[in-house]
Amino acid sequence: MSISSNAYRYELELARLSPRQRRARGVFYTPWEVATAVVREIDRRLKVDFNLPLGLADSTPWRMWPGYRQLSQEIRPSRPIVRILEPSAGSGIFIVAALNQIYGNLSQGETPTTLNRKWQSFVEEDLPGRFHGVELLPDAIPAARDTIGQFFEATGLAADASQAITLHCGNALEPKIHAEIGSPATVILGNPPYAAASTNTSQWIRQLLRGKVDGQQHYRNYFEADGQPLNERKLWLHDDYVKFLRVSQWHLERAGLGVIGLVTNHGFFDNVTFRGLRFQLLDCFDRIAVLDLNGNSKKRGTSSRLARDESVFDIGQGVALSVLTKSPEVLPKTVRYGELWGGRDRKLKQLAAKSWDELTPQHLTPAPPHYFLVPRGLDVSHEYQQGISVTELIPQSTSTIVTARDAIVIDTDRGRLLARIAEFRDSTIDSGVLRAKYFPRPRSGKYPPGDTRGWQLGQAREALRKDPAWQDRITECSYRPFDRRWIYWSPDMIDWPRGKAMQAMQNPDALALVVRRQMPPDRPCNFFFVTDALTVDGILRSDNRGNETLLPMIIDGQENLQRELLPNYLQETCVRQIFAYLYALFHAAEYRTYFAESLRVDYPRVFFPPTQTTFAKLAQCGESLLTIHLRRPQLPEQQIAAATYSVAAGYPKWQEGDVWVNRQTRLTKVDSAAWLYHIGSHQVLRKWLKDRKHATLSAEEVSNYLGIVAAIGETQSVMQKVDETIKKLGGLHRALGIETAIPAS
Repeated sequence: MSISSNAYRYELELARLSPRQRRARGVFYTPWEVATAVVREIDRRLKVDFNLPLGLADSTPWRMWPGYRQLSQEIRPSRPIVRILEPSAGSGIFIVAALNQIYGNLSQGETPTTLNRKWQSFVEEDLPGRFHGVELLPDAIPAARDTIGQFFEATGLAADASQAITLHCGNALEPKIHAEIGSPATVILGNPPYAAASTNTSQWIRQLLRGKVDGQQHYRNYFEADGQPLNERKLWLHDDYVKFLRVSQWHLERAGLGVIGLVTNHGFFDNVTFRGLRFQLLDCFDRIAVLDLNGNSKKRGTSSRLARDESVFDIGQGVALSVLTKSPEVLPKTVRYGELWGGRDRKLKQLAAKSWDELTPQHLTPAPPHYFLVPRGLDVSHEYQQGISVTELIPQSTSTIVTARDAIVIDTDRGRLLARIAEFRDSTIDSGVLRAKYFPRPRSGKYPPGDTRGWQLGQAREALRKDPAWQDRITECSYRPFDRRWIYWSPDMIDWPRGKAMQAMQNPDALALVVRRQMPPDRPCNFFFVTDALTVDGILRSDNRGNETLLPMIIDGQENLQRELLPNYLQETCVRQIFAYLYALFHAAEYRTYFAESLRVDYPRVFFPPTQTTFAKLAQCGESLLTIHLRRPQLPEQQIAAATYSVAAGYPKWQEGDVWVNRQTRLTKVDSAAWLYHIGSHQVLRKWLKDRKHATLSAEEVSNYLGIVAAIGETQSVMQKVDETIKKLGGLHRALGIETAIPAS
């Protein structure tokens, strides 16, 4: 059975009239193929794992279930085991998909006449009270009721048969709705909204995420893994889809059994901060099957077969289907995985045509410490864990600066920046003029253009006027690799200036390593740099996908180093030499490639060689790299040929060893290896010029650029020396004393 396009009219109308509310609420219609794929697998699990021959249509009561007496006191013996909840009903697509499956199950072996009687009897006698839908937006309830009514009419019943489905207008992330529903559901299905900036912050849902109800620890805690707290500075467990997943699991924990089938963001499969959630799912459920539909516009696809990858929804976020089965009996735990790539139509056709076993062919064995729900490459986690986390060795760290308004407070020209700040101070200029000039596209309808929850233009302007030292707030910052700029360093103009670890970067002896907690899966693991100045978010990756971490060498005049973690032979070694060694290690090709899977999910780990001789050789290379990367690249201006170096739109371009900044002007010669050289996601030589599009380069800027070209060539030479040193010592494992044998479990 197909479904009329009228079923989607609520979502489509909301998209037309209020796209902002649509996105804020996460209201996106679910393709019929997606809903039916989830429903089919739920139905199969009920038949196979619970011995309920009619699946979703089964009316077997609890008292017929062997061992029901050991289940929750909330269970009523006379009630059917199968009790369905759709916690985010929308226009009712999942409800109709489930009803369609029920109708199909009841039709097996029936004539049209007997089916009509059987179907009417089921809807009138068995269905009421056991299928609940919850929807937050009142306007969606009539649309859902109408969609359900159309389905019943198509199966020979009156439209008002839809009253057999109980629809609640309310919030499924609040306890009131669940009190109305009563006994726990055993089947939860749907496509709940995704909202990282969740407004669902009630005490009840925050406590439930931690396994508590009424202040008592009754259930599983998403903030723990293996009984240990996550100890993360920042977690993403506040996203609405995580909360819907937790509520769904709570129903099954109370019932003692059941099946969950949800469409969610796919981020929880492998994001490190979700390891507590993954651990608790693995601990609770006997069978887990996850299908990654990909479609993340912010993350390049990794399929070698297909160049294009589209979402099955009209969103940029990658999504996934998850079917989780909990049995009261002891079953062998299984975790299956699959993924789909390509265009939207291709994915929907596969969902419609293939069984769940065909869609999820890979068997996984999630393991500590991260319990990933995706296939991993060569498992070197045992070897990697022999190292010391760089954040343990260098205990005080900070995220990089987030200004929230780079175009206002950062500039390549100090005078231009000062003039802009003076404009903001000028009381003769109306704030509306500044908003139109500097904030033409509002971020949110909740605030005037330019304003945020923590920053208001009027207050910032007043603070600038009252600051007698406002002209002294401009200082140098590290903006991108080899790209130093000027920043207006004032908390009145910067959202996240960070704490004393960042303040330490203004000292004369400042030096810090720049690393990332996670590296993108589709790029080389080259997300390392060094800085001696205030450092802005995006220095390694400027796409709002997480901050870089700064590890300062000195804070408040004291070395930032846990010496008890060093080998004995390094106890008297100066902190600068330790940092130099780390920098060499992070630039070793074998380290980056062999431990790539681990570097992509957690902070880098450090291995110290067994001998001081090896340490000294690598530290010497590291010191060379530090010097090259911290040096202000500049050549005598008289070496620069007289020319107008204006960077035109569509430039720079590299052609046969020449870098062109416009159709007429060649800037310099660069070999292909240097031109393609990346630090993090930035192709350094291209990025530096691209950021100066439409500008005419000064002689000093040209001089700086030529110095960067030279620095990259020197960097590549030193990196080659690091690799040769490690190779001569027998490779990474022998040089650093890494044990390859995995101990017996």
